[in-house]
Amino acid sequence: MFLDTATIFIMLIGVSIILVLSMNMILLKRKTYPGFGWWTAGITVFGLSCVVLALRSILPVIFSVVLANFLFVLSGLLLLEGTRIFRGKAIRKVFIIVILVFYAIFQLYFTFIDNNIDIRITGISFLMAAIYGLTALELFFNIPPDFRFSHWITGSMFAAYSIFMLGRGIYTMLYPSAQHVAASNLLYTLTFTITMFLGIGWTIRFIILNAEKLEDELKRAQIQLQEQATTDSLTGIFNRRHFLELAEREFQRTLRYKDDLSLLMIDLDFFKKVNDHHGHAAGDKVLIGFTDICRKNLREIDIFGRLGGEEFAILLPQTSINEAKITAERLRSLVAQSDMDTGNQKLRMTISIGVASLKPEEDKLSAVLKRADDAVYEAKRNGRNQIAVAS
Repeated sequence: MFLDTATIFIMLIGVSIILVLSMNMILLKRKTYPGFGWWTAGITVFGLSCVVLALRSILPVIFSVVLANFLFVLSGLLLLEGTRIFRGKAIRKVFIIVILVFYAIFQLYFTFIDNNIDIRITGISFLMAAIYGLTALELFFNIPPDFRFSHWITGSMFAAYSIFMLGRGIYTMLYPSAQHVAASNLLYTLTFTITMFLGIGWTIRFIILNAEKLEDELKRAQIQLQEQATTDSLTGIFNRRHFLELAEREFQRTLRYKDDLSLLMIDLDFFKKVNDHHGHAAGDKVLIGFTDICRKNLREIDIFGRLGGEEFAILLPQTSINEAKITAERLRSLVAQSDMDTGNQKLRMTISIGVASLKPEEDKLSAVLKRADDAVYEAKRNGRNQIAVAS
């Protein structure tokens, strides 16, 4: 005994109305991404096709049969192209038009010239199997790892519907039974039931896919804001505030474990002349070139920051004063021997470095910073392009 097809069809219309309202409300009230509007249009057109089909007894055949099925095909194409657009692909307007034109000709011919419902069912079943199968493929392949699970679930729903529509077409070919759409027929019962449940499923998945993309965008924005708050926008190393925060944390760890700790304060010699004679763009490239040299020659545990302008600092955990002097001299020599590419020409720069290490009696980072800063000025007074060790 079959379920009441008419009842299931009425339920399908009711569900379609709810889905249409939900998608349109989200489209109007929430942030959505390209493709979501196409999904919404696809769900809306599908709901409209159900309403037209429901009025079969009072509408002419041109509407209740031809238009209803045409809208059903159009809804599938909108979902397919919406999925492609959501994934960043181009709209295929010609593809949509060609499919719709050929289907309209097919539907009109087998409705008014050779009225054959079995061929119509077979044709639309195979066509929809192809459309929904292509939609599934869009959701199965080349998906970023973070989104694969969600896309695969959605794709599985479309794949299941594609397989069902393929089976529906084959079944109709093997067992022709031209019965009224509202008759208690297993084919229509399964079609309406599966369409209803999978339609609910992929509509919910559309909303989830959009929400996941929004969540990912928010996470990226949060990371970007965090980077902006902690790094120097020009050089990419820590800014003054974050450098001091990390340095203080390492300083407290050093005090706790009674370890070695050294600090390098670095100033680019005659940097103002670079800006004055070659422009600020050239000065920026010099700063970037300098930081690149340093980063390539520092350890992962070293903390490197820009304090402002041409002033930099490097905290060297677990490093004695002698080891710090070796590091400082290596950096000074590398910078002095490097050509700084400013675009128009290459410049040679030098740096002055102040070296200080934590003393046993010191319990504040500011004391080490002050001695390293004084040492920088001593290096400058003594002729620049050298290191000076704080007393």
